[in-house]
Amino acid sequence: MEKAQALPDFAEIYERVVVPAIFDRYARDLVERARPIGPSARVLDLGCGTGIVSRVLRERLGGAARLTGADANAAMLAVARRLAPDVDWREADAMSLPFADASFDLVLAQEMLQFVPDRAAAAREVHRVLAPGGRFVASTWRASDEQPLYQAIGPIAERYFGPANDKRMSFGDAGALRALVEGAGFTDVRVETVSLVEDWKDVPMRMHVHAAAHDLTGLAPDELERRFAAYETEARAALARFATPDGRFAMPSFANVATARRAS
Repeated sequence: MEKAQALPDFAEIYERVVVPAIFDRYARDLVERARPIGPSARVLDLGCGTGIVSRVLRERLGGAARLTGADANAAMLAVARRLAPDVDWREADAMSLPFADASFDLVLAQEMLQFVPDRAAAAREVHRVLAPGGRFVASTWRASDEQPLYQAIGPIAERYFGPANDKRMSFGDAGALRALVEGAGFTDVRVETVSLVEDWKDVPMRMHVHAAAHDLTGLAPDELERRFAAYETEARAALARFATPDGRFAMPSFANVATARRAS
């Protein structure tokens, strides 16, 4: 398990640990759902993080595709630029995108809408930057009580670090996702539940505490370390049921995926 107390290299850990365990396979599913994609399509990877969706697109489409990745997190974008320098990476606010009307033929948003303060504004911006007939494909995690990994270690973390302020699974209702997309003016809206098996070489339990936004500010370093150690001991025991014969951890997770079109 990772030992970084303040996790200064969150983006690097995310790319090295979380992307291969979860987001690579979900990105491939998202791209498959977006097909057909023309080789010269203008594609926006919105909320791109370290860029796994764009990298999968480049792998599938080759060099002709015009790919843009946008994210509000500069550290994530720095990793994305290093790994795929040929993509046009932009630091951007999803609620006020720095692109002209009708700039893209396809917008993909993997697990980002739940983090946007004004989701309706973000959905309207996606509609604005899509060309007539353009498509929007977006995923959001279903609720935490449907996520086995979260259910295993989340309650343990709360005992040691207090209530979480976790945005990751804060937009899990399929009906709400449909209403958001339809409310932005999209047509042909479909929402499906997707479940894939996460495959962790090692579960970054401390990273979970930071990602779940537990308030650690009132804890002295020694006390914080004591709590992390106790939490990890309990969490390892809770994760034992997910262990595989080769020493990894495998469990399903569940997301909603919306597909929609801007009317011609």
